[in-house]
Amino acid sequence: MNKNRKNFNIYVFLSTFARNLIELFIPIILYKFGYSLKEVIFYYLLVNVFSLIISCICLKRLQKMNYKIFSFVGILAFLIMQILLNTISYSILYLVLLGFLFALYRRGYWISRRFYNLFVISDKNVSISYTIICIINQLGVVFASYIGALLLDFVSITVLTIISIALFIISIIPLYFIDVKNEHTEDNIKYKDMLKDIGFKRLYLFGTYELLNVLKFLFPLYLTIYVKDTYQTVGFFSLFTNLATLIFAYLYGKKINNSKNFLNLSILLVVIIYMIKANTVSYLLILVSFLEGLFTKMHELSINKNYYELSKKYEFGKYNFVYENTQNLTRSLLVFLMLFVNNIKVMIYINLMFILIGVFINDMLETKNKTVH
Repeated sequence: MNKNRKNFNIYVFLSTFARNLIELFIPIILYKFGYSLKEVIFYYLLVNVFSLIISCICLKRLQKMNYKIFSFVGILAFLIMQILLNTISYSILYLVLLGFLFALYRRGYWISRRFYNLFVISDKNVSISYTIICIINQLGVVFASYIGALLLDFVSITVLTIISIALFIISIIPLYFIDVKNEHTEDNIKYKDMLKDIGFKRLYLFGTYELLNVLKFLFPLYLTIYVKDTYQTVGFFSLFTNLATLIFAYLYGKKINNSKNFLNLSILLVVIIYMIKANTVSYLLILVSFLEGLFTKMHELSINKNYYELSKKYEFGKYNFVYENTQNLTRSLLVFLMLFVNNIKVMIYINLMFILIGVFINDMLETKNKTVH
């Protein structure tokens, strides 16, 4: 393993652990404080709309900037956001500020991380490099949420905040030892031509894959409302999901270069398991959560085959533009629809319906590809 990849892996592990100590619980913290379900959903809409705006502005600027600087901006936003969570108050202005900071932190983190992720993955050993990063990421995730839940239930949010901030700041150190030549590009991005070239069907698949993140936002609230009102409940079931994801990443991560595409199967399995989860309140949730981890990782591997095709076809700025704006726009539109619903189960069903349509979209895409070839 070369020095760049080693530094990146350390960065991934520490930053992933630090983020997941607290990130999963933010909607629950708001809900427990007294914000209504609709107000928590409004906060999440703000996050995605701000993310869309920040991505559009920053991706243009990053053509002439250093990605390490943007990652630092993300960490600064994370620090202020954590302080804000410790001084929570009930107001729309608070939700707007928290939503903006969360969006800035997430975009600073993910846009920079995606850049270095593609940089350290070897073209000759994509599957091996990807699998290693996947496993390290999951090692950072697997126990983080449960530890965060224990700290919230038995210690305090202040202690959790201090630990999370400290680890996140430490994580940035190895990132600054990654040696990247020409981090920026002067290439002008012709957005319309690129989107036309990719096509609506593939963009729809990318967008609906990101709806899994909406479900991951909704289900902690579902568990809090319908199962048990403790942070441990969410952390406990998250532990089984993340453990299954780690196992699947280890066993099947190398299949990313496989010619077979299990996208349709993964979509169906994801929809089925989330439908079951949305109607289960017993300890059967342990098994359901474990299967959720397996199926969502299978879906990720299947969709990433398409993403890596784009990463090889387009310069990074163009690739990142597609990735960022597709996911943020899709989430914004779906979360906006959810504002008109006041039942969390119905919100979950709406998301699953749009994900399921991806099966038919993928069939159309594969038929078109066969016709072309």
